[in-house]
Order: sequence, then C-alpha cells, then structure tokens
Amino acid sequence: MSNMKKIVTVATTLMFCLGTQSVLAQSQQRDHQRDHERSAMQELNLSDSQKEAIQAIREQAKEGRTLFKGERDEALELMRQSKQSGTWDAATARSLVQSKLINRQAHQLANAQNRQAVFAVLTAEQQAKFNANQVARHTVRDPLKREQKRLKQLLRMANKVDATEAQLAQLKTIHNDASTAMQTYHNTVMTHKMAERSLIQAAEFDTQAWQTLQDEFAPTAIEIGVLRAKTKFDIQQVFNAKQQKKLRKMKQRMDKKDRKDRKDRKDKKADIDDNI
Repeated sequence: MSNMKKIVTVATTLMFCLGTQSVLAQSQQRDHQRDHERSAMQELNLSDSQKEAIQAIREQAKEGRTLFKGERDEALELMRQSKQSGTWDAATARSLVQSKLINRQAHQLANAQNRQAVFAVLTAEQQAKFNANQVARHTVRDPLKREQKRLKQLLRMANKVDATEAQLAQLKTIHNDASTAMQTYHNTVMTHKMAERSLIQAAEFDTQAWQTLQDEFAPTAIEIGVLRAKTKFDIQQVFNAKQQKKLRKMKQRMDKKDRKDRKDRKDKKADIDDNI
C-alpha cells in the first residue's frame, strides 16, 4: 500500500471515530467560541461606528473562511472515498496530524489577525470589561464536569447500538485513560493560550511573533493530536461490524441535524449582528 493511500485510509478511520463520538465537534467548538465573543460584545455598549467597523471585519473574515473551507471539503471527500482499516498506524497518524497543523496555519493566522482588529476597535475601558467577562466565564468552568459530560455522551451513544457491559467498561477505561493523559498537557496548553491572547490584544499584530509561538507549540500540538486520534480509533475498535454500521447511520442523521442547526445559528447570528 502506498504511503498516501495509507494516510488516507487511516484518516478515514479517524474521521469515522470522530463522527461517532461527537459530530463535527471542533467546528461546533469554534462556533461556540464565536457566539460567546459576540455575546460579550453586546455587553460593551458599542457605538454605531464601532458596530460598523466590527461588522466590516467580520464580513472580511467570512470571505476568508470560505476560501479555507474549500480545501477542507476536498480533503474530507478524499477521506470518505477510501476504505477503512482496522489497524492503527502510529507513524501514518502522526504524519496526518502534522499535515493538518500545517494546512490550518494560514487559517489560524487570519483568524488571529481578525480578532486583533476587532479588539483594537474597542476603547481601553471596553477592552478591560471584555477581558473581565472572559475571565469570569472561564472561572466558572469545571473541567471534571466537562469530562463527565463527554463520557455520558459516549456511553449514551454506545447504548443506542446495544453495547454490552463489557464494551461499556472498555469505553470507560479508554475515556478515563485519555483524560488522564490530556491533563499532562494542561499547563503547556494554557500558557500557549495566554501567549496567543497577548498577541491578539496588542496594539499592533506581530505576525512573526505569532508564527514563532505556533512553531514552539507545534510538538505539543502534534502529541495531543495523535493522542486524540488514537483514543477515537480505540473507541471504534470496541464496536463490532453490525454496531459500526448502526453508528454510521446515526452519523448521517446527526450530520443532517447539524447542517440544520448551523443554518439556524447563521440566521440567529445575522439577527444579532443587526442589533449590535
């Protein structure tokens, strides 16, 4: 099997695992973050000129996301067309994660520049209030509760395909082991996020400093990516062929619902933008 075919095959397996545990979870997380930031903006008493400036920045960002979306869609379609493999290939998975990180660098940079542009529109008082609101939101988060919620969702999904007690026990072990492993990266991730925030909230965006920061974090990001991929792969292997078939049908229904939810969020966002 050629190296490219191996990468595509493993990629498809990982995409299937991701779909069964949490459909398009990463895109939903980005939408969730944008919704929080928009909500925070509503509390800042923006002037009409500030609203217009922020709206113009967001429109420009939307155009950029459309360009990057084309590349993602092409990669996803390639993955869907390949056959699944029941064998974990760590080297191929690492190569895939590295490629993913490289491919999304331009998107991350553009997103950071847009966020910095929006932050620069605010007055010093508004910036301070925005940061205080963000700190308050993160303070009330409970990581343990979040992990418990994820485990509950995983087990609920398994029960829908008549998982046995032994399978449920396996899933719990996989989830808990992965959660423990992720905790080892917590401090590094938080330090990275704080450094990103400093660059985004600077008076002038330093592109070189941003790139250096991403390069320094890349090894950790790769390890986290491989860990998540292996976890999702292990979850898939718990289910038999009949259960996996049911899961694929579930994913199709969830994809359909997700598209509808995305449209609803888009309509709601348009209403919010009109009132900001």
